[in-house]
Amino acid sequence: MPLTELNHFLLVAKNLERTKKFYQDVLGMQLADRPDFGFPGYWLKIGDDICVNLASQDANKTRDMFLLKKHPKGTNGSGQVDHIAFLAKDPYEVRSRIQKKKVAMHFRSFPDAKLFQIFLKDPDDVTIELNFLGEAVDAKKFQGKSSLTLDRKADPRKTR
Repeated sequence: MPLTELNHFLLVAKNLERTKKFYQDVLGMQLADRPDFGFPGYWLKIGDDICVNLASQDANKTRDMFLLKKHPKGTNGSGQVDHIAFLAKDPYEVRSRIQKKKVAMHFRSFPDAKLFQIFLKDPDDVTIELNFLGEAVDAKKFQGKSSLTLDRKADPRKTR
């Protein structure tokens, strides 16, 4: 698979504002622009590189659907590593490889941010996020067996 580098990790914070302040004030990270993903959170960067994503542990249907979580009442604990994200290339090749291994996945696209993403689970239930920067993917061609729908109203656990 053409992974190019580790992109970021997401921490699920007990108190989102307090955690953001810690990373800014204690570690010197800067706040970065973040698209509206449908749930509250922050991106923090060192220099030009975004490396820490923050989200609240409070229940959020949109976050839980896209990150393949089964936490309708929110997540437990504090400081959980929620997912691991990699930069990748060639989403069609990556999709083919995932399908051959019969692993469920789903995707979403943010054309304005020039971002296409694939989400899947590892055997230990850790969400893996693959980010394809600058990719324009035809969603109709991308759907099919072993992919999940992008429709936020649909059940994310049902595969096509």
